[in-house]
Amino acid sequence: MSTTESNRRPDFWRRSHLELLIALLAMFVVQSFVSPHDRLQRILLNVMFLIVVSSAIRSLSGSKIRMWATIALGATAYALSWVDELQSSKWVTGGADACIFAVFVLLISTLATTVFGKGPVDANRIVGAVSIYFLIGLAWAYVYALIELVSPGSFKMASGTTIMETRPGFVNEFIYFSNVTLTTLGYGDVVPLSSPARMFATLEAMIGQLYVAIVIARLVGLQISQSANEP
Repeated sequence: MSTTESNRRPDFWRRSHLELLIALLAMFVVQSFVSPHDRLQRILLNVMFLIVVSSAIRSLSGSKIRMWATIALGATAYALSWVDELQSSKWVTGGADACIFAVFVLLISTLATTVFGKGPVDANRIVGAVSIYFLIGLAWAYVYALIELVSPGSFKMASGTTIMETRPGFVNEFIYFSNVTLTTLGYGDVVPLSSPARMFATLEAMIGQLYVAIVIARLVGLQISQSANEP
């Protein structure tokens, strides 16, 4: 392997969003097999969140303000999650969820500049677009979690129990519900009951449809522009 190739690899991982996408996929897979009622397994989920944040920091390396904001919010969320493990509190849980939501919003806004900005249509842009889609689902899950914390009983499961009754595992339920809503599958095994819950569920379904259409339109437009400029 040449020196040039070895130097390119670290630069590729620093500039590529592939590491973030892999971390997000791993988080989804691990979350589906982890029991939220087992403390050790909940700790594993917290570790997965840290991996996502560390991967995000590499993607945010071009924006120092957003990078440090992500580090601060991620560290705060991680610390609050440990406090919640030791002494469960609705307000501590809400603080951690709000910080995690803010981290995902920062990531989405930063990745959007890559996906929708000027430049060639390459693999990194497409990976960024896919990562945003996953992040939208995760961010909305924490919106639902905050709604349930503020107004318990806003969501009900098909079994008749409310989501709050599944605590501390209700975030896992919301990650599932969020992605089902985002993709408009609508299985109906989790039902929003309160007005805010229904409004945000409807909004997420609309965003899921619009995002795919907008990304395709933007990528096609960039590709046409790129082809027209080629000699």
